Amino acid sequence: MKIGLGKALGFSLLAFIGLNFLFIIIAETISGDLNLLFGAISSEPLIIINIFFGPISVMPGTNITDISTSISLGMPDVADLIQSIGFIVSPFVAALVAGRTGGGKGGSFGGWMLTALIGASALAVLAYIQLDPIVDIIGIMLSGAVSGVFFGCFALLFCRQEMY
Repeated sequence: MKIGLGKALGFSLLAFIGLNFLFIIIAETISGDLNLLFGAISSEPLIIINIFFGPISVMPGTNITDISTSISLGMPDVADLIQSIGFIVSPFVAALVAGRTGGGKGGSFGGWMLTALIGASALAVLAYIQLDPIVDIIGIMLSGAVSGVFFGCFALLFCRQEMY
């Protein structure tokens, strides 16, 4: 099971980071702010942590509510909508990858949960460096734990091992 946990962690972390970066690049390209994004990265390199692990800092229910509200209120900003969809799709796909590569239930769920907690910890360290209020750090860690459990259920659903 330990090899399954390591594979699930590695592949889900890779999928999570890659999809987050992809959705940010697509959203910034559509909005026309891609040069501003790369300018911000070159002037402040720690922003790359926010790009890689940003979706884990927002609760899944908040993302779904934001998407449905922006669609129901009329014509949404396409770049914001793609970024919000990416905040749901990237953890979901990463959890599915963890479920398929975990080997067992513990490896699948644990791989995704560790990915979520690593992302939340990286963002919490970034928040401590830049903002320093403990309330933000607690909120980020709580959101990481909730996202880990929420999307971890999907990792369990797509586990190679039988459910019973």
